[in-house]
Formats: sequence, C-alpha cells, structure tokens
Amino acid sequence: MKPIKTAIIGFGLSGSKFHAPFIQDMEEFELSAIVVREPEKIRSQAGDVPVFDSLEKALGELPEIELVIISTPTPTHYALAKAAIMAGKHLIVEKPFVVTVEEGEELIALAKEHNTVLSVYQNRRWDGDYLTVKSLIDSGKLGTVHTIEMNWDRYPKEVRDRWKEADIAGGGVFYDLAPHMLDQALCLWGEPYAIYGNMQKQREGAKATDYFHVVLEYEKGSILIRGGTLVSAQTPRFSIHASEGSYIICGHDPQEAQLQAGIMPNDEEYGKRDENRVSIFVKPDGTREEIEVAKGNYADYFRQVAAAIRDGGTVPVTGEEGLAVIRLIEAGIESANEKKIVINRV
Repeated sequence: MKPIKTAIIGFGLSGSKFHAPFIQDMEEFELSAIVVREPEKIRSQAGDVPVFDSLEKALGELPEIELVIISTPTPTHYALAKAAIMAGKHLIVEKPFVVTVEEGEELIALAKEHNTVLSVYQNRRWDGDYLTVKSLIDSGKLGTVHTIEMNWDRYPKEVRDRWKEADIAGGGVFYDLAPHMLDQALCLWGEPYAIYGNMQKQREGAKATDYFHVVLEYEKGSILIRGGTLVSAQTPRFSIHASEGSYIICGHDPQEAQLQAGIMPNDEEYGKRDENRVSIFVKPDGTREEIEVAKGNYADYFRQVAAAIRDGGTVPVTGEEGLAVIRLIEAGIESANEKKIVINRV
C-alpha cells in the first residue's frame, strides 16, 4: 500500500501523542506536514516534518497530501474540517466531532458530495477495558444486563487558564470527557429513548462545567455516565450489573500514559495492561472471578482508516456516529439547563 500522505493540524497533547506516533510508526501513513499557529514553538519537536501556520499554505505547497487530521480546540473543528473537505481531502476529526448538530450535518453532507472519507477519532472504542466489557456482554456471561455505569474521574483541583476550562461553546468537562462514554454507550446499547443530565461547577473559580452525571434511559435498563474533577479516590471505570452477577473494572487503559511517556505503538510493551488492575466478576453467591483485560490498540483505528481510503473499506467511527454523540451532548445540556428529562428525538 502506498503510504497516505498526512497533515496534522494542531500539535498539543492530541496531535503529538494520540495521532503523530501512529502516523509516523505505521507503514500505511507518512507524516507530511504539521499545521500550528506558531510554527517556531514546535520546530525542534517536528524534526524533518515541514511546519506551516495555516492549512491553506500546507496544501498549497504540498498538494499531494491526502489525509488531514484535525486535533485543534473543538470550536475550530467545523471551519477547518469544511476547508479540508472542500479541498478534496480525507479527514479525521478529534472528538468531539463538532460543537453543534447543525455543524456536523453540514460536514457529513459535504463529505458525501466531495466523496471524501470522514471519520471521528473516538479512540476509546479501542481501550482494553471497553473491549473487555463488550466481549462479556456479547458472550452472555453476565446474563441479562440491566445497569451500566461509567466513570471518568480526576483531581485537577486548580482551574487552569485554557480553552477546555473556559466558558465557551465546546468548553467544559462534559464536552471533553462525555464523548468517550456516550460513544461507548451507543456502541453497547444504541440510542436511548430519553436522557437526564446534571452539570455543575464544583471547583472554586470554575468557569465551565467541571462535573456531570447523565442517565441514558432504555427499555431494558439504564446507562449512567459520570465525570468529575474533585474525585481523589479511585472509582470503577465500568460497573456492569446483570442477572448473573456484577462486573467491575477500575483504572484506565494504559495506552494514553504510554504514549505520553514516549512508548511508540510498535514497542512490544505498548498496550500491556497493569497486572494489578482490578477486573472482577462477582457472582450472586459472592464468589469472585478475575477477568483478563483485553489488550487495546489504537493502531487498529488507523488501519481501518487506511483501508477505507485505499480499498473502500468500512470507515471506523463515521461522521454519523460522531454526530449521534453530539445529539446526546445537546440533549444532556438541555436537560441540565431546564431540569427535566429530555426525550431523544432521533
């Protein structure tokens, strides 16, 4: 397969750690350009890769670029994605896809019109804990599942001066963390018929939402997702309660920490789980069974993107799937603001 020449827009945590290592490490891709507002700040980090201060300049000098990855602040996704699609480029957009449903609908229509691949980077589908949960549910080992709980807790007590914590469209922890869990919920159980949301600003000086809990209602049960910034004790990443018992898994998939530590995807240590991670199935009689956690691998996402571009394969996380997450985000915010249960109108 001829390597797919790729440009990454934005080179913060997302661009430099969640995208660049795979584009540089995998034979399916070639990192051809990086686009940032201030190229001098990352020139040494970029090495031999050309750095530009605009997508227009990058595509003007390197028209052979085929794929654009957008890893910039959420409020900028729509305009950058539209420009890339109009230039005829395939596209990966960091989650959340966009700020509003209207923006997402327009981008999906444009991508179809220009015959470009559009994918949203919901990488947590390739986390080992989620893969383990999905396997347990699909196998029937847990019996009939009636409640799924997901937590994503942290303890950054100090409010930082950054866009994710600003009172802007797309800011706050709900837009930042909920997309991971909402996407997983949609993959496990599909669309809920109703949603209830609660959003709070718990830290002193917080300008945007820094705590949320959202309940997704289904005919067969409920999915609760929760994220907080004042939680110092470890909470289960997943709790699954079912007719044959409960499954609990704590901690987080190791890939993010490994990528931040400089461990590349082709390293044999990449993706290996913490052997001390709690992963237990508790049966009704109280007996416990340790469950082996699957090995996650974000590289699988990129392989599927490459296959979609080169061979017409299935697109991993389509624009429509990314848009479904945004619909739930908007419904959750509406519920929290109006203090009511919102019926999901799909």
